[in-house]
Amino acid sequence: MNGFAVRKNKIRRNVRNEITQQEFIGKQRRIIGGDATACLKFLESTAQANPGMFVRYLADKDGRLVHLFWSDNCSQLDYDLFGDVVAFDATYRKNKYMCPLVVFSGVNHHNQMIVFAAVLVANENEQTYTWLLQQFLDAMESKAPGCVITDGHGAMKKAIEAVFPEAYHRLCAWHLLRNSTSNLSNPRFTSKFKKCMLFDYEVWEFEDHWHYMVDALGLSDNQWVSDLYSRRRMWATAHIRGNFFGGFRTTSRCEGLHSMLGKFVQSRHNLRDFVEQFMRCISQMRSREAHSDLLSVVGEPVLQSPFHDLERSAAKKLTRAIFFNFRPMFFRACTPKVRTHTWTQTSDTFTLCRSANVRREWQVCHYSDSNSFKCSCLRMESLGIPCDHIVAVLVHLEMTDIPDSLVLDRWSKSARSKVRAFVEKGPFCWDSTITCRNWMLNDLCREMSVLACRNEAEFADMTDKVLHKIARLKEIEDSGDAVGLNEVGEASTLEGCVRDPQLVRCQKRQRKETVKGVKRCGLCRQREHNQVSCHLNPNSRMNTQEGASYFGGEGEGETGTMEDSSEEEEVTVCQQICLVVLFI
Repeated sequence: MNGFAVRKNKIRRNVRNEITQQEFIGKQRRIIGGDATACLKFLESTAQANPGMFVRYLADKDGRLVHLFWSDNCSQLDYDLFGDVVAFDATYRKNKYMCPLVVFSGVNHHNQMIVFAAVLVANENEQTYTWLLQQFLDAMESKAPGCVITDGHGAMKKAIEAVFPEAYHRLCAWHLLRNSTSNLSNPRFTSKFKKCMLFDYEVWEFEDHWHYMVDALGLSDNQWVSDLYSRRRMWATAHIRGNFFGGFRTTSRCEGLHSMLGKFVQSRHNLRDFVEQFMRCISQMRSREAHSDLLSVVGEPVLQSPFHDLERSAAKKLTRAIFFNFRPMFFRACTPKVRTHTWTQTSDTFTLCRSANVRREWQVCHYSDSNSFKCSCLRMESLGIPCDHIVAVLVHLEMTDIPDSLVLDRWSKSARSKVRAFVEKGPFCWDSTITCRNWMLNDLCREMSVLACRNEAEFADMTDKVLHKIARLKEIEDSGDAVGLNEVGEASTLEGCVRDPQLVRCQKRQRKETVKGVKRCGLCRQREHNQVSCHLNPNSRMNTQEGASYFGGEGEGETGTMEDSSEEEEVTVCQQICLVVLFI
């Protein structure tokens, strides 16, 4: 027994020393702050090589990193072109500190998701969101978005009201439907509420449907339904109509980005690796946009509607993805008919209706001075795409070309034309330089192609020049004399060191208390145990160790057996811990 006790004490001492050593190493790493400092050095060196990059961080009184905000030049360019609508949401478990990642995103001219900025935060309170929205405003040169869509988080709502007071705030439709299911658990209400939220009702129609639904389901006194109705201007299409959201109804695009980001980052990544992999993910998204630019200028779509001239004109001006969303309007424009036509000094007003529903009317105003159109359905103002009523008026006026007033710059093929002026402001970070140069050359070559293909001699001359230029560039690339981007060093001007952030503990959901029947053992029908630990089970631990006293055995010998068994189990556990620590 003495030798066994010495061995057991030695194992315990070794385990204790290994654990103490690991704690010491971890403590030193936390004090030095190697991970946070390396991440900031990486971002700072990138910003030094590319002055347009915006990086801000916040540390607490102990020097521990709390929030980290960054936005590169390409993201700022995207916001300058497509920053009229911004959506942002938080995701978790994307780094080893479990810090929430907040991504500001929007849509480009191909209706693809683009990223404006990213933030790593320690918590999600009102103060945090106010800080990151203020940093976002500073990065974008005080240009606030026109519309914002979120999941309805209370802290987000207060921060948006404080920093973006003039922005129209919309709530995510998917989160509202989920909340209705969890708060009421009434499928009839969820179905009718979805229609009230998403259907293209007039305001009076929405009010009638809502009050009828509430009265029919007996929800007049429900507090959650009353609060939901008081916020109807944030989710009902009838009230939101006229505010441009670019097709955003939910934050599902943010969830799609989180899914795509999961292919690049994992929960084991530290801060520096996370930021580097995040930039690689954004680079892949930008390369996908360049491919869409190519598809939009190569070839022509097959004309399918009865109005070939208008459809061909729209295909030339709009990007391919937006044109496919707009093309159904040509088919729907066959049913509305112009009933009346009135003239005024400033505009012509056309009243349209469908033969199937004569009581429903729409008014389309045509302003001849600016050749612009405005419909009472406000679809053009909401989506940026002309409605079928405006197309019907174009057909009535025998127009063969889509007016420029009906083509938003953000949906057109020339949406990236401003990139030329933006490139001159300064260098771009990472591979953003190559991407922006690609955009610029694509825009120039597209204009050159349109002009050169009209004349046979110019076409042949331009083809020879392009082939000669391509051959020369290939020779330069093969010889290895191509000038690339300067490698970014690790030099830093940080004063002192920033400590690593604390590990964020995710809050567990509080389970609802449910009333269940009393559980009894299946063998003896007694409480507070089950069949596995029952004394009637011959394979149970209680029957093998403690069962002797229950069956009337002598206590001394049985007690000695229990002590030896517990000692052996304790030693076995210590050995396992020691092996795990040594393996680590």
